[in-house]
Amino acid sequence: MSEGGKVVVLTCAGMDKALGSVARASVFKVVEELRPDKAKLVCLPPLLAGVASHSKMIRSLPVITVDGCAERCATKLAVKNRGRIRGRVLVPDSAKKHDLAPQSASNIGLNGEKLAEIIAQEIASIVDRVIQGR
Repeated sequence: MSEGGKVVVLTCAGMDKALGSVARASVFKVVEELRPDKAKLVCLPPLLAGVASHSKMIRSLPVITVDGCAERCATKLAVKNRGRIRGRVLVPDSAKKHDLAPQSASNIGLNGEKLAEIIAQEIASIVDRVIQGR
């Protein structure tokens, strides 16, 4: 079970990649709408910069990573910061599975929005599973 009933969601920061934009859109939906009292967003840049509060959060709470490409930067940074990864989502796999491609990094379009919604629901389910200790 998650201490304090919270889970960190660490998402891709690929600002120049359409699937990175989908990753961020899906995570924002989770932390703002679907599981606002259970999911906390941690951004990659502060982890890269060594911000202690972000690193501490990664170490103290269970982590779900959402990666926008095969580089898997969110997962790599969680591991580097000794995070306890309890769930992973790779956006390209979801895009392929659901046959949905976003339009561009700056405008994901209708297919990107559909994909972000699907992924947000998947992340919310992972949050619930982690909170329940499964």
